[in-house]
Amino acid sequence: MHRAKILSTVMMLLLTSIILLPGCSKRDALSGNGYTIENNQRDNKATYPYVLRTDSSTWYLSGEDISLLGEEDYYAGLAEILNDLEQDFSDARDALTGYIQEEIPPVDIYTDFSGRAGISEVAGAYYNERSNFIKLFSGWDMAKESLLHEYVHYLTMHCSEAPPSEGFWAEGIAEYISKIVCKNRMLRSINMGIPEETALFYKEHGAWDEKEECIDPKLFYIGTAQVIAQGQLVGKEYFSVSDVTITRTPQIQQNPSADKVSHIEAACIIAYLADTYSKEWVFTNWNTKTAEMDVTIGESFEEIYKNWVIWNTELYEKSGLR
Repeated sequence: MHRAKILSTVMMLLLTSIILLPGCSKRDALSGNGYTIENNQRDNKATYPYVLRTDSSTWYLSGEDISLLGEEDYYAGLAEILNDLEQDFSDARDALTGYIQEEIPPVDIYTDFSGRAGISEVAGAYYNERSNFIKLFSGWDMAKESLLHEYVHYLTMHCSEAPPSEGFWAEGIAEYISKIVCKNRMLRSINMGIPEETALFYKEHGAWDEKEECIDPKLFYIGTAQVIAQGQLVGKEYFSVSDVTITRTPQIQQNPSADKVSHIEAACIIAYLADTYSKEWVFTNWNTKTAEMDVTIGESFEEIYKNWVIWNTELYEKSGLR
């Protein structure tokens, strides 16, 4: 699950539309780019009157959302997503090759910008494991922030023989693949959803991709994780891998547990494990219960966390972050 509060919290820590021919609607432009908007024939057609299909996804388009945003803006936002979606999804599948099935069915994606689902009050998006679909809340920018993370959940939970354990492993893997391993063009297209004046701070402190003129998600995560490890999250609310918002207490800081780390910490700890033991080792052990790490892996989570801090500090310095 991806919450809207995640980036707004960590930001505090470190202090296009389509080109259209005259008279051509954005919906028409989607068709011109090879996408067909169909009338939905399923039982949910009253709520989702239209369907759009790509190689990797089937989109159910909400009538209320189209009215809320206006047809032009709704389809413009969708078009921007589709500019990067297939390549981003392909990158995620490539990263997980050998640990997910060879043929991946298209994932169902629903928009719910109107807030019909109760979880939309706190969530930016989520993957529903039981019903096997992704639902997007809060608009197209939040979709760009969260969609690849949710797609990794779909791949690891629905398309693998042994899904990762919920919490640390599931969220850590989804963040590691979507923010550190993959380029994540959708996320970069909005500069991680960070305001321009704040993005300048990250540019001046090394978390920047000079070639693409945007924040580098991997460097952002390494730098932010370093700040968290130093204790600058103590006293602040954050969204934990247990999918609850909690306050970072001195006790949590001094005795970190797998169920109380942040998504950013989890992603970087997974990166540490992949670097230390190999990516294959991580994917083979991702269904380990965190309470049994010392038996299955040979290290307790407390030991892993301590060693990760040393590793992350070295990577932080080597990366030129400030």
